Amino acid sequence: MPAREQRGKRKKLKSLAGNHQRCWLWGRNAVVEALRAGHWLPVEIVVAEQLAPDLKREIEELAREGQIPVQVAAADRLTELCHSREHQGLIAKMPPFPYRDLADVLRADGPPPLFVLLDSLQDPFNFGAVCRAACVFGARAVIVARSGQVEVTSHVARSSAGAINQVAIACVEDLATTIAELRSRGVRVWAATISANKVIGDVDLTQPTAIVIGNEGQGVQPRLIAACDGEVTIPQATSFNSLNAAVAAGVLLYEVHRQRRG
Repeated sequence: MPAREQRGKRKKLKSLAGNHQRCWLWGRNAVVEALRAGHWLPVEIVVAEQLAPDLKREIEELAREGQIPVQVAAADRLTELCHSREHQGLIAKMPPFPYRDLADVLRADGPPPLFVLLDSLQDPFNFGAVCRAACVFGARAVIVARSGQVEVTSHVARSSAGAINQVAIACVEDLATTIAELRSRGVRVWAATISANKVIGDVDLTQPTAIVIGNEGQGVQPRLIAACDGEVTIPQATSFNSLNAAVAAGVLLYEVHRQRRG
């Protein structure tokens, strides 16, 4: 094949969310939710021959709207592609996740905003669970840094139970700069740490608020703590520090919701 044709062929290939194995999103709820939301549309869908006719028709209709090719294959072929037997007869090949622009998120109207900033989370299941809590408790956006943070993958999508399609996820170059930007707009930014003297329930969270959740092993970086308005902690019944990033985020965000609902 001539070099010009090879280059043209390469240009037509769509980039994917990770390698060939990691790019597959599987499970009926995960795939259908992605199609219905329309934000992170698949490159290709593979349907098992045994899939229920009603669901198959819905998938085909949604795929047609998004101009997404659909293949029908044996269930074993789906298992071979996604390396999981839990696909429930439906898998989707995903492109890189389309993060939101921070400027657009900040311009959005609504009640006093709540932002969640994630400092270098490495576990995709933690990331997905935080997005799930952020969606449930009304966060306007989850904000992550471009480097040092696990990307939105199929594992993140599955652990979020579809929340990545409902809550805005913005990607920025530097969290410290973003914290300064939020504070300049009247948002109070709190770093969640174990050693903080201030308890989360003693802080007024009814005003515009952002909470920084730290890395699973190291917590929030000192430079980010210094950029925040202060530190907050979760009151515990014992000294056993067993809350992971996702659980801690759920507790913190619930307190924001509790105050605002009251």
